[in-house]
Amino acid sequence: MKKYVIDSFAWMEFFKGTPRGKKVKGILEDNKTKKYTTAANYYELYYRLTQEKGAAMRNEALTFIKSNATLLDVTEEIASTAGEIRLTEELNAIDAFTLAAARRINAHVLTGDKDFEKIKETEMI
Repeated sequence: MKKYVIDSFAWMEFFKGTPRGKKVKGILEDNKTKKYTTAANYYELYYRLTQEKGAAMRNEALTFIKSNATLLDVTEEIASTAGEIRLTEELNAIDAFTLAAARRINAHVLTGDKDFEKIKETEMI
């Protein structure tokens, strides 16, 4: 069974209804995949959705995310791995947490963020 950690970029594309977002929608509708997102992505989506869509739409979107993906906590192990990733792979903090969580559960990161293009665990939308 394929597993994805859906990052903030992919979720935002989904909520905007872009062509990339349609790829995310297909994965969300696939019952043969497991979908996750991290608490760090949840944090980022909270403020970005508030800025772009307002509080009411933000709350609806976050409820949708929690209904369609398992929320992964930022554990000490993930935080330590994210710190190492940030040092060695030069990803920003949120991206490093996303990749660390994906590696922890042997999943792919679902994203369109160009910072992930060279990361082997990435599936670009």
